Amino acid sequence: MRKRLLCLLLALLLPWTAALAQDAEMSDEEITQLLWEMYQEENGDAEYLVLPEEYELPPEGKTGIYNLLLLGIDNPTEKITGRSDTMLLASFNARTGSLRLISFLRDTYVSIPRHGHNKLNAAYSFGGADLLIETLGASFGVHVDGYVAVNYALMAELVDAIGGVEIDVSAEELRKLNGILEYYNYLRGAEKSEGVLEQPGQQVLTGLQAMSYARIRKLDSDFVRVQRQQRVILSIYHKLLTLDLLTLTRIITAYIGRVGTNVTLARAISLVTSVLAADEMDIQTLRVPIDHAFTRSTMKDTYYVVPNLEKCQNAIREFLYGAQP
Repeated sequence: MRKRLLCLLLALLLPWTAALAQDAEMSDEEITQLLWEMYQEENGDAEYLVLPEEYELPPEGKTGIYNLLLLGIDNPTEKITGRSDTMLLASFNARTGSLRLISFLRDTYVSIPRHGHNKLNAAYSFGGADLLIETLGASFGVHVDGYVAVNYALMAELVDAIGGVEIDVSAEELRKLNGILEYYNYLRGAEKSEGVLEQPGQQVLTGLQAMSYARIRKLDSDFVRVQRQQRVILSIYHKLLTLDLLTLTRIITAYIGRVGTNVTLARAISLVTSVLAADEMDIQTLRVPIDHAFTRSTMKDTYYVVPNLEKCQNAIREFLYGAQP
């Protein structure tokens, strides 16, 4: 069970956890040793666990909740600049041992502080994660404790590193997936047909195939699209469950320094400790704007989803904290 919980955390934070090493000035070997000590402590083979001096206690207080904002950045290079194509809040409740995933639609029409009204995903391009976090707080009352910004190219590498992920691809999704994949092949100078799927159904996708699947846009709607993104994250989690500890640590150390984050290594270990302390993990998902709390609008030839902020705020509070004030 504890391996399952650790793998869930890694599925959400894998590149982030590795990148924290630079901030704490730890080497690959030190990270590997630290994870090994955690493994020994978990299995009763060590009397204590060596932690950094700045180690912080697990989330405490009235709620015991830690909110991590996960961002997938729309950039064909490895840079983490541009619009935040994926915005997902991963909220871990240390008191109840639950995980809540909230996906925010990229086309949501909001007021971006000091930049007027625009799509939510424009906030990151205007002012990085800080401005996006400020925007989420002002519009939806969301508190963010830390963030991780990852380029899609890095996530594709991660999926390949763990041997691919299993996804059920519909016949309609197949055509769109292949079209996006062919575009990425063009960008990287590969053969147009490289990696193109030949048939729909349950199958193991490579990194580029999984990324293309998560980025399908014009088949249905952004509402369905965020469900695909959540599906990929959970598929990564299930694949991590099949890997041994040595493979996991090698994957973690391979991605040092390639993401953007404001979370310290001490906080990362604190969060891991909290997750390992949970006996079970209750996982639920939400999409914002929620059903029946938005309208669609086209302004200056641009499509927007205009949310009912009060209804969305109430739904988020209920989802995260169990009751409205």
